[in-house]
Amino acid sequence: MAPYASSSSQSSSPPSIERENGLEMHDRKVPQVGEGAVTHNHDGSKEAAYDVDEVDATKSTSADRFQMERMGKDQVFVRHCKPMATFSQGLVDGGRAGLIWSTIVHAIGFIPIVLSMAEMASIAPTAYSQYHWVSEFAHPKVQRLLSYYTGWISTLAWQAGNAIGVFLTGTLIQVIVLENNPDSFADTFPNWHGSLLVIANVLITVIGNIFLTRYIPRVQTAFFVLHILTFFAVMIPICINAPKASARDVFADFQNLGGWPNMGVAIMAGQLSAIYMMCGMDSFCHISEEVQDAAKSVPRSMMSIYVVSVTITLAAWFIICFAMPDVELALEHPSLYPFIQVMEQSMPITWVTVELTLIVALVLFANVCYLTAVHPKYRAPVNAVYVTSAFSFLLSLIYIGSSTAFYAFTSLMTVALLQCYMFSISSILWRRIYLPETIPESHFSLGHWGIPINAMAVVWCAWSLFCSFWPQAIPITADGFNWASAIFVGVILVATVHYFVSGRKTYHGLVTLVKRM
Repeated sequence: MAPYASSSSQSSSPPSIERENGLEMHDRKVPQVGEGAVTHNHDGSKEAAYDVDEVDATKSTSADRFQMERMGKDQVFVRHCKPMATFSQGLVDGGRAGLIWSTIVHAIGFIPIVLSMAEMASIAPTAYSQYHWVSEFAHPKVQRLLSYYTGWISTLAWQAGNAIGVFLTGTLIQVIVLENNPDSFADTFPNWHGSLLVIANVLITVIGNIFLTRYIPRVQTAFFVLHILTFFAVMIPICINAPKASARDVFADFQNLGGWPNMGVAIMAGQLSAIYMMCGMDSFCHISEEVQDAAKSVPRSMMSIYVVSVTITLAAWFIICFAMPDVELALEHPSLYPFIQVMEQSMPITWVTVELTLIVALVLFANVCYLTAVHPKYRAPVNAVYVTSAFSFLLSLIYIGSSTAFYAFTSLMTVALLQCYMFSISSILWRRIYLPETIPESHFSLGHWGIPINAMAVVWCAWSLFCSFWPQAIPITADGFNWASAIFVGVILVATVHYFVSGRKTYHGLVTLVKRM
């Protein structure tokens, strides 16, 4: 079976495929002028023959229908949308200075990654994203296998990401209870309380993803505004009231609280905090089939989201680090969130409760996302919602016995996303070097800068992937080990066995659906 269920089903026998310049393409009728095709002018130039304002029952423009037709997919979603925890590890390994400088360096290093994926999102705006891009752009000899791996790894990444969201919501509710009842729970409270809260959030997410999807676009702007207002409502009291560390402490006082042999190794081990904050900029790609004029809107949104995210992250890091004179005291806070200690010394408990409640609401709304058979009545991927929710439910049970195991599994999101980025960007880099004429035209193109930007992106992905596997401290114990490496390799082995046992007989890759234009 394929890692994803395609909206255009694949048969168990290979379809008719034609090789042209190393690209496998399904030979089917292409759209004619007026249906979203490309017209050829007398001077040899190409021009899109569609009116972007023309929409159909799924709210797709002609440009959207053209892209879906080229990729061989049916439009099943309604295009409602229009354009618009690892903090502790960075403090332990590197301190405030390590966290700040690592974030700045990775904010710059991830720019080629964002630009590379924005271009691919413009060429092929599909919800499958990296899974599709690897299949379309990789070398013909490895297209099937690499895209198969990417499907598995991408699925793992977003399952882990969803679990992180509901887990964060549950633990923040626990923090609210602890802040208002410090004597009742002493220094901590049982893990099973958190598991029950996570399960409750899973149920809310199920209801939202199935029954409320049509209303989400109507309130997303309001939640975006609430997000910005909450940011200022939290940060302004901290700026005014919190005790301040000196500029030297924040920018030059590197700390090694993880027991590493030297500061250089400690800073490298603490990179995960910064890397995690940079990942996920491709999220908007996965609702490409629900966005009008996706070939234009999605790349712009990806780059805009990245700029806004980096700006807010750096601003938050600066404010929190300046408001944290004693790093070790913040790390020892009963909630296990150093940021809560900063809030406590900046505002009364009532205001802390209000702010955390707003944050819980924002994270919960983020969990209600479009998660691939689509239910004909609800126009939502009901089966995917059920499977994903069951996955989060099972992880919440793991947390009862071992919080470390849960954290280790959810940390896979960063590693898995980086692997998907590296596979997809490597694929288009290969095609750009050897078969540039087979790359379709797009609204957003890197042009002559494509090769160096793609190459820098692959190198930075590899470096970030390496840094993401490090444990937090030494000596390494079962509780402190970063289990992401073992689990990641285990998933790759399972995917490999499954591919050679049955997958290679039924999976032919999404490139078999792509049409020549």
